[in-house]
Amino acid sequence: MKDAWKREENNKEERYAQQLELQLNKTVEATDKEWDEWQEKELNWWAEKQIPLVAFMAFVQLFVFGSMLVAFYLIGLSVG
Repeated sequence: MKDAWKREENNKEERYAQQLELQLNKTVEATDKEWDEWQEKELNWWAEKQIPLVAFMAFVQLFVFGSMLVAFYLIGLSVG
């Protein structure tokens, strides 16, 4: 087979490296010990950090919304 410039094509599979396929369908269930270890070392750490962060971000959103309303009110007073 020839390419667009009338050159003989080599086997493309040999010319270019191919990424290996991920074997996502060959999973292994975690044991109870592995689950408990994962929960203690990783899951609980994220849970402890997440609640204060979400509360802080909720406060930031409310503060920005309130500031926006005050800005609209002040602009309305100055224009009207």
